[in-house]
Amino acid sequence: MKAVLVNPPKLSQVWAGVPDIFNGRDIYLFPPLGIMYLASAIQKFSRHTVSLIDAQPFGWDACRTALEAARENPDFIGISTQTHNLADIHCLIQGIRERLPRAHIMLGGPHCWSFPRQAAALAGVDSILQGDGEKALPQWLDALENGSGFDKVPGVMWKDAGGSLTVNEKREPEKNLDGLPYPDRDLLPLAHYYTPGMKASLTTTMITSRGCPHDCSFCNTYQRYSRRSATDIVDEMQHCQQKYGIQEIHFIDDLFNRTAERVNEISREILARNLKIRWGFKATCRQSTPEMVALARQAGCTKIHYGVETGTDEGLRSLEKKLTIEEIQEVFNFTKKAGISTVAYMMLGIPCEKTPADVRQSIRFIRHLDPDFVVWALLSPYPDTRLFQKGAQMGLFPPDCWDRFMEAPDTSHNLPTAWEEHMNKDTLISLFKEAHRDFYLNPRKIAATLARISTPEELKRILRGGIALVKMEFLKGNTHF
Repeated sequence: MKAVLVNPPKLSQVWAGVPDIFNGRDIYLFPPLGIMYLASAIQKFSRHTVSLIDAQPFGWDACRTALEAARENPDFIGISTQTHNLADIHCLIQGIRERLPRAHIMLGGPHCWSFPRQAAALAGVDSILQGDGEKALPQWLDALENGSGFDKVPGVMWKDAGGSLTVNEKREPEKNLDGLPYPDRDLLPLAHYYTPGMKASLTTTMITSRGCPHDCSFCNTYQRYSRRSATDIVDEMQHCQQKYGIQEIHFIDDLFNRTAERVNEISREILARNLKIRWGFKATCRQSTPEMVALARQAGCTKIHYGVETGTDEGLRSLEKKLTIEEIQEVFNFTKKAGISTVAYMMLGIPCEKTPADVRQSIRFIRHLDPDFVVWALLSPYPDTRLFQKGAQMGLFPPDCWDRFMEAPDTSHNLPTAWEEHMNKDTLISLFKEAHRDFYLNPRKIAATLARISTPEELKRILRGGIALVKMEFLKGNTHF
């Protein structure tokens, strides 16, 4: 069978804490590792052929993406699906179905894990894949080719010829991540992709674990945690450098430093091979130590993205972060001392912030923390979180608002994209702008940023970020998409 896997457009994406001004192609564009992993698995575990389509580097809409998929004339089309760009995906499915009425359309990805029945109910969808797909998808393609054995593929929900839905048994998460092939980086042009603040001319992303063991009330990350070995991780780093000439890697794990010792193992493996490559990762302050940071720097780490979230101890307690402001400050101090750039992820408008003055405490804290970059966001109650359930019980938004969107995905829905218990979104957007101006338009910060620029690629990224700051001033409070 001929399969096409699609990373869909996100032109009509629901606000997800950060507007597209700072969450789109102007700032970063990551390669779609999900479908790249699946492509490698199809090639390794079956005889079927596969190609990839990524709409996002080109800014294609659903119609153009459907046209590109139809040109391949595939038997099977798999679409990576997230809840927040479901309106685009719905249009894409309709466009594909019009052009390829007999092709089998399967959805997979985070939306199918959280809302499998809603995903399967979308018109034009033949099946959905829930959970890890590297073993399941080749098996499903075999079943489609043979015309039998559909009920023997765990993790799949599928419709028969009459439209009745069959739910197969659940698939257990993949435990041996080292046994999976690396994502196929040959099927998409690597030059299309870039990471925030990149210095090297050619970069990529990697993922070394799946899930997150933490249970924050505002987060919808898959909680079952599994990880790769340090040897397998550094093998892939070396592969990226030797085969593609990649000079910089950004690890996009939800939690890279599950323990400090895990980072130490990876750093020691890099040093043992004398591998010269830049890298950075997302981390929790809770599991960061001076020794971990110093060893990572020695092994080539240049940037760490920390989830700080808020600037008060009260806010940290309300988000169940199990940290104090003093501990966060200490982590940033020893990270900067080691010579590693710091990024702080911050949320404004959390439930315990009742006035603009409360929000400004976080803005002042960031001045004192003095990271190299800040990613500001408004707290957004994602549909599959305890925070959303709490807001619905309080009457802040209808409990079925996301269900209605999932049943008929389009941009007409008024979805909750901020926590408006105490302040409306107009006020929160105003504070969001203020936070960006306070940090990024500070003359000392501008001078420090310019002084760090060492490559044309980094200068290009910084200039695009400056343009995004200008666009931000036109952001409206009634924005939902």
